[in-house]
Amino acid sequence: MFKFKVFISSVQAEFAQERQRVYDYIRGDELMSQYFAPFIFERIASQDANPKQLYLEEAAGSQVYMLLIGQQYGNAQPAKLSPTEQEYQAAAESNAYRIAYIKDLDGVARDEREEQFFRKVQSELSYRTFANPSVLVSLVKQSLITFLKYKGIIHEQTLDEQVRSDASMDVIDAEKVREFIRTARSKRAFPLLEDTEPEKLLRHLRMFRDGKPTNAALLLFAKDPQYFFPTAVVKCAWFLTNEVVKPIEDYKTFEGDVLDQITQATSWTMSKLSLRYGVRDLSPQNETEFEIPRSVIFETIVNAVAHRDYNSTGSVQVSVFPNRIVVRNPGTLPVELTKADLMKEHGSYPHNPFLAEALFQAGFIDKYGTGITENIRKMQEAHLLAPDIDPSAEFVTTIWRDVAASSANDATSLVNVATNIATFDGNVATNIATLGDNIATSDGNVAANIATSPSNIATSHDYTAQNKKVIDSIIKPKIKPRMKKEQIIDCIIEACIVEHTIDELADLLNKTSAYLRNFIIPDLVADGILLPTKPRHSPGQSYFTNPKYRKD
Repeated sequence: MFKFKVFISSVQAEFAQERQRVYDYIRGDELMSQYFAPFIFERIASQDANPKQLYLEEAAGSQVYMLLIGQQYGNAQPAKLSPTEQEYQAAAESNAYRIAYIKDLDGVARDEREEQFFRKVQSELSYRTFANPSVLVSLVKQSLITFLKYKGIIHEQTLDEQVRSDASMDVIDAEKVREFIRTARSKRAFPLLEDTEPEKLLRHLRMFRDGKPTNAALLLFAKDPQYFFPTAVVKCAWFLTNEVVKPIEDYKTFEGDVLDQITQATSWTMSKLSLRYGVRDLSPQNETEFEIPRSVIFETIVNAVAHRDYNSTGSVQVSVFPNRIVVRNPGTLPVELTKADLMKEHGSYPHNPFLAEALFQAGFIDKYGTGITENIRKMQEAHLLAPDIDPSAEFVTTIWRDVAASSANDATSLVNVATNIATFDGNVATNIATLGDNIATSDGNVAANIATSPSNIATSHDYTAQNKKVIDSIIKPKIKPRMKKEQIIDCIIEACIVEHTIDELADLLNKTSAYLRNFIIPDLVADGILLPTKPRHSPGQSYFTNPKYRKD
């Protein structure tokens, strides 16, 4: 029987134990030994052939190439590549299936050339991090099983298409089904009608097997998804420094179905960011935008929830720091993609294809394979650094904040707004200027602190209340005694770039809450224009404008 040759490459002296452990595992495991033949140079008898040439021939002739990177670069003359890097290139030229494992050095620096080699590998391959030989063997097992699936040799259902013995249609929330159909009809011309029975919808989405809803259906439509997936939540934390240290200023865990988790986590994250305010020139329209485009935050959280490994006991984590936002996803890159592929438009290979398709139908995903490149474009347009992607032991996205601009904006934004509005409403201008003075002098003179500690300003308070006051002040001059429905909707969409409750919108628009609740808000939610920030029917519900319906 044909076996795939696995070439194990590394600096031999540094990884002698690890190389032997991997070799013995592949040869001794019942499944692995059936399909793979490992190669390490230590197990080859002396031959007349040049050892270096033999290495390169074996690497080029392998079907699977495993690379271990640690501290040492290996023997190499100046301006020459080490044997390990030469093997890496030989495997690449022969189109071998390449896998990289990076040793966690616990703070110890790598050789300079080894660090350069690591950066090269990092830009070309997905990789996993290991701390000891046992972890390495576990990662090797996962990688080789993935390879066999990729080759179509073994078949296994994705987790989102599997069913559970303790699940039935009784756990499906019919109201969630109706709301999904209503949204999907609006966003994607979904063919089913709102009164479609839940089972028929699940069959249409291929989320019904063996008389039971699949895991994807449970994540989307279960009355209590966390009963089946306790760690399928989004955990959010706001830190006052750039390190993960206490105190944690704010911490939230968002549960419910995946659609609720995405909308709530996005709204929470945006509430920790500041708004930038343009200066009114020839037009009475103020230009406002968050320091980071909302669509970038939304897209990153959508990707984390859609592509995470739901077999993992980990959760999606969103951490807000003064200088960055970090989104961690317990999942890895699919074998078909490398980190370099993510930086350009690429094919889509979702870990949870049925869940991803439902998110597409609901308008949460616009186009497969473009999320990261679109985020890069949005950040460039906002004159911010492109997000960093680290697909190692878990998938980590770092979104960099514009700390200097954010800090300066804190002290000047309200004054700018007052100046802009003064032409149209002197009273509003006076009120805003007073509010600005109060903020500038409160809490130990924020304005004075800017000169000595700009980064502290960005984390000294929650931005939600401040942003809401500014946005409302911009919109109030537009409110007239008699307004067409379209004008009311335009004002709501603009106001809800910062989350608002119905009562707050009613007060802003001089309308009754009942009018908005019965005749305006339901249609905007059904059309996907407004997104709720809390699980459906929660008291104190608020709404924010879907990033797809506003310019960032």
